[in-house]
Amino acid sequence: MSVTRAEARRLHDEENADFSAYLHTLEPTEWDEPSLCEGWRVRDVVGHILYGNEMRLSTLPLRLARYRLSSDRSGRVYSIRRAEGRDPSELVAAFDARDPWGGTGRIFPPRLNLVDRLVHHQDIRRALGHRRAIPERRVVAALDGTPGLGFVFGARRRAKGLALRPTDVEWQWGSGPEVTGSGEAILMALLGRQAALPELGGEGAATFADRVRSTQPVTA
Repeated sequence: MSVTRAEARRLHDEENADFSAYLHTLEPTEWDEPSLCEGWRVRDVVGHILYGNEMRLSTLPLRLARYRLSSDRSGRVYSIRRAEGRDPSELVAAFDARDPWGGTGRIFPPRLNLVDRLVHHQDIRRALGHRRAIPERRVVAALDGTPGLGFVFGARRRAKGLALRPTDVEWQWGSGPEVTGSGEAILMALLGRQAALPELGGEGAATFADRVRSTQPVTA
């Protein structure tokens, strides 16, 4: 069953709370370690979330215009700027104080906000080697619709003609050569995270991996 807007909001809020609790456990040095987002440290991923939620939407057209209407390029610049030189305690306090449904959270559907929160949480955890068990319903809700995301996300092209078959959650998508693995690994790879590829198998895994490696993952 597809996730409802109300359930997606609830799952997002649960993920956001877990993300906050996790950030409170990080050592000061870990904030400057690389994340899975190319060119971004852990602090920059948090800066990205702060930038998005704190933004006045009226300023968005001008910010995009400065970077040739590229949300990815403008997001990178402003996200890094938001986190640069900040003490980790300041970033954690800002993360907790922000309105998680503010800024761009107001214009994106709840499920997409859940995807953003979960994937960026994993961008940090995977890079630092801090694995966790994600509640199944959050993974399924995040997977719902993600293979159809085109435009800057690129998931549609990566998944085209393949059957995505997680081995740990009740969800499936598409037809064709199968790609198997955990739901979280499939989600991360759909959104361009190459670190998840060694965890995937099936006759369609090689094709899927080639597509993931040949496209730039979106961070915005």
